[in-house]
Amino acid sequence: MTDSTNNKPTDAARRLFLGRAALVVAGGVTVALAASSPAAAKAKQTAVKYQTTPKGKAACGNCAQFIAPKSCKVVDGDVVPTGWCLMYAPKT
Repeated sequence: MTDSTNNKPTDAARRLFLGRAALVVAGGVTVALAASSPAAAKAKQTAVKYQTTPKGKAACGNCAQFIAPKSCKVVDGDVVPTGWCLMYAPKT
């Protein structure tokens, strides 16, 4: 839409264009955030003080985060059932 007297875009056309551009930008930001979500990232073993030996009766094998045979929901890399880290949460 243009103003017939000077061929400049009308305020309505400008608002429509800016509104659509904002939606495109917001959609791109949402996709970028979802791809780099902290929930998807796992903690490094050094950051959670992972060790291959248990801490008393607390061990990866009886932790709610442990995924047999050697994985964890929250810690990156291989973990052994006899290991332990700061993220330990006993199974209920």
